[in-house]
Order: sequence, then C-alpha cells, then structure tokens
Amino acid sequence: MRFIEELKRRNVFRVGVAYVIAAWVLLQLADLVPGNIEAPGWVIKVFMLALAMGFPLALFFAWAFEMASSGKRVSTAPSPSRPRPAANSTGRSSSYC
Repeated sequence: MRFIEELKRRNVFRVGVAYVIAAWVLLQLADLVPGNIEAPGWVIKVFMLALAMGFPLALFFAWAFEMASSGKRVSTAPSPSRPRPAANSTGRSSSYC
C-alpha cells in the first residue's frame, strides 16, 4: 500500500495518463498525415514503437524527478522521523534548519 501512495505522491499516475492521452492524439494525427504525403507504410509502425518505448521512460522520469515552480528537481522520499516545519502565511518555513 505504501508503494501506491508513493506513486501518487510523485505524480506517476498523472504522468502515465497524460502520456497515454498525448500518445493517442499523436497516433491519430500520424494516421492521417502519412496517407496525404504518400509516406511508406512502416512510418506509422516506427512512430507507434517510439511512443511505446517512451512510455516507461516517462514513468521513470516522473518517479525520479519532481516538477516544481523553480523547475525540475530530484524527488526525495519524505522523512518520517523528521516532520516538515509548518509554513506561515507567506508560504515560507519558519524554521531555517
């Protein structure tokens, strides 16, 4: 159960769902375009394979990195022995240790 909670905390489920939706939209577009530009039949298969191979990578990066307002940063597990200090109304921590 703790593993699923950790996946939720790191937004792995959100990234997975967003990736599947984006891949579906891209595949729909890729299905239309090669017919109009007379591309070979293997183009859609290669595109589908690239999207399928990118899915585990997207999940890995969602697990390893966390998007914050300051950009990407390495995710760390919350420490149960040392609770986080409470934030004041400005959002800054009152403890500087």
